[in-house]
Amino acid sequence: MVDSAVRQFLVKCGIPPCRIVAAVSGGVDSTALLLALRELGDYEIVCAHVNHHLRGADSDADEAFVRDLCTRLGVALHVADGTLDAAAVRDRGIEAAAREVRYARLQAMRETAGARYVATAHQKNDQAETVLMRVLTGSGISGLRGIRAMREDGFLRPLLDVTRDEIEAFLRERGITPRVDRSNEDPRFLRNRVRALIHELNATENVANIATQMRAIEPILERAVDAQPVEVTGDETRLWLHGAALQRHVAGARVSITKHLELLTEKNAIVLRRRSAPSRAFEVPLTPEAPARVEALGITMHLGPPTTGRRQQIQLPYGALPSFTVRSRRNGDRFHPLGLPHSKKLKDFLIDRKIPSAVRDRLPLLVWNGAIVWIPEVEISEEFKVTSPPHGDIYEVWIER
Repeated sequence: MVDSAVRQFLVKCGIPPCRIVAAVSGGVDSTALLLALRELGDYEIVCAHVNHHLRGADSDADEAFVRDLCTRLGVALHVADGTLDAAAVRDRGIEAAAREVRYARLQAMRETAGARYVATAHQKNDQAETVLMRVLTGSGISGLRGIRAMREDGFLRPLLDVTRDEIEAFLRERGITPRVDRSNEDPRFLRNRVRALIHELNATENVANIATQMRAIEPILERAVDAQPVEVTGDETRLWLHGAALQRHVAGARVSITKHLELLTEKNAIVLRRRSAPSRAFEVPLTPEAPARVEALGITMHLGPPTTGRRQQIQLPYGALPSFTVRSRRNGDRFHPLGLPHSKKLKDFLIDRKIPSAVRDRLPLLVWNGAIVWIPEVEISEEFKVTSPPHGDIYEVWIER
């Protein structure tokens, strides 16, 4: 069932034989994914493992298991260090911080391997958990689509139509005993509590089917939205929506509109985009003694010693002069994203992060010695992140609006 489901998925998505990176933790789902992809025969499979070192010896044992499995299968393996930044854990929680680092490492390994896609082992039980979690934490219609089978950035989920029971049976048939992550039973994590509830109610199929139904309905809603009248004024675009369902659909999709743009509801109108005049270039010096006031943005950026622990921290080489510039982006700018082994064009990075073009020129870039250190509300550079233990002088930077 698992191998045939994976093949059907690849055919349905129109993915011809090519090189695919399989993300493998050593757990039940990812081990089955690697085996199923390897058994297809006509795809070149490369394995990628990210070690977060969160569980001590158990994490190292996971890595050893994956190494041994790849040796037996004759599959090339890339291993990346996924150690988490303490500030990121404080700000976003351990699960979110680990996910950000893991996806960044996987993308880097995909580029290194010269592969077109990264396959992850999300399966039907994960889909059900995601849908219910979004219901519990608040989501519009768009959120009920659940996990996407194929993302624009090349991530694939070939096991979304396969249940955990089917996956375990697949591994038993092949005599493979995968690793077990005991943190998946920790009730402190919402997903684990949701998983236990769905299992108790035997509701995996019913809840996962909600995502299937919503993905089928969404194109109909999209066409209905496209058919509504639009009014364009000097500084905004209004979409006149008659019907609560259409309004909820657009409001529910606000995350795809991006947090940097306003989404306003006024009677039957939803303001989809507020357009501002083109931004003028700006460049302002910043030191601990002299904050940088950027009049064009109405903000002041401050720099100081690490006192609160709640602001963005950056690390400079020991004894380096903390003399920065706060400026707008320029042609040719490059940025070293957190977790990647190399820099990339700033424009490409912002496109990957879905930052609209109208917003990019208004981003205040923190620059030191010509290198972009921090993009507020977006990301800190890998080169200036705080290491543990520190290998330089630590500063805090924050914005006052």
